[in-house]
Amino acid sequence: MNKAGVFLIRFIITYLGLNALYQALVQVAAPNPDVFTKLVAQLSSALSPGTSLYSAEGFNKIQVIYQGKALVNILEGCNGMAVWITLLAFVVAFKGKNKDYFWFLPLSFFLLQAGNILRLIVLIRIKIAFPHWFDLFHTYVFPAALYAVAFGLMVWWTQLIKRNKA
Repeated sequence: MNKAGVFLIRFIITYLGLNALYQALVQVAAPNPDVFTKLVAQLSSALSPGTSLYSAEGFNKIQVIYQGKALVNILEGCNGMAVWITLLAFVVAFKGKNKDYFWFLPLSFFLLQAGNILRLIVLIRIKIAFPHWFDLFHTYVFPAALYAVAFGLMVWWTQLIKRNKA
């Protein structure tokens, strides 16, 4: 089999396996939010002055409260894990040296999560100050920005592997 075929098989198996593991984690927490969603919500709220969180037992969402009113909901899809799983599957499929995985995977997780938390903080501020812009930024602008960061990390990984082979 050619290199592209091997890459695709590795990517698909890794992607499906990691998604299955993550969905199992989500199911263990159900009907409450999973640990990653809770952490992202807590950090986003802590870095958003004037906000607090509300999470009712038995619901899979965490509400961000501002001035006594529910402002936005943070759900499982808001925690950035889907983007990182995609990046992780790419990195595993585009095989590198073990020592590179050791530092690149935690760094990529940190960078994507920092970008995701920044995205949530800005979305909270947009919802407060410019609520009519919220849907545009939530649906299109920030997902594209987060995937652009992931793409940049993929390019960095491929350049790193290319440099190491030279």
